[in-house]
Amino acid sequence: MAGDDDSIRSGRALFATPTLLGGQAAKAGLSCASCHINGRDNVHFLLAGVSAAPGTADVTNSFFSAARGNARFDPVVIPDLAKPGKVSRDPGARALEIFIRNLIVEEFGGQEPTPATLDTLAAYVRAIRPCPGEQRVVRRLNDQLAAIADGAAAVRLMAGRGDPRGMRLAIASMRHQLGLVAERYAGPGFARDRRALLAASRELRAIGDIAVPGQAGLALDRWKRGFDAGPARRLRGAEARSLYDGRRLDRALR
Repeated sequence: MAGDDDSIRSGRALFATPTLLGGQAAKAGLSCASCHINGRDNVHFLLAGVSAAPGTADVTNSFFSAARGNARFDPVVIPDLAKPGKVSRDPGARALEIFIRNLIVEEFGGQEPTPATLDTLAAYVRAIRPCPGEQRVVRRLNDQLAAIADGAAAVRLMAGRGDPRGMRLAIASMRHQLGLVAERYAGPGFARDRRALLAASRELRAIGDIAVPGQAGLALDRWKRGFDAGPARRLRGAEARSLYDGRRLDRALR
């Protein structure tokens, strides 16, 4: 990843938000990051009726969008976004913004993205670079907490631009990450932690309902301070006993 300013961080958060795509993809919990881990490709992606083999997807499948459905099963290899493609990355041409807009609205049937949403997503895609020795699949608690921090940066950016819809999308990105964290703290021993994560998610939803973006941004800052000092701190202390531990996760999957 080249650079790490707020636009890139915001785009990274929205890229991993199922709500961005809407429709069936959102219902299935799929985001752009499902096919492109860390913005690259995903050789493990496999969805019945959509994939022919791991790492492939039929993007003209009516599962995603009736408008793009072509009644043919023609999956393609998921591209690595760090490599040059057919769409120009030149910021002046804005071809990438147009491509992303069409992907969201036409390919997946999602809601029309706001200009700020398109700007941040394009900034993130332009910043993707190959990383030597990169681990693409392993997730630790700190990875998910960093994604929540990216979402908070996106909320502030959207609030500063007076974009309540973009702000709510950023909040959805944070709530999605909280859900992923909760899945790793399974079992009766983590009931308190799961309740705290659920309460934190509900608080975020309420922040998204605040009509004035500036006030929502201030509420989000208070939420983040409380979350970091409370639930996040306890989660870090218990990470070794959670399903973030590789051996425990393997046993649970078996």
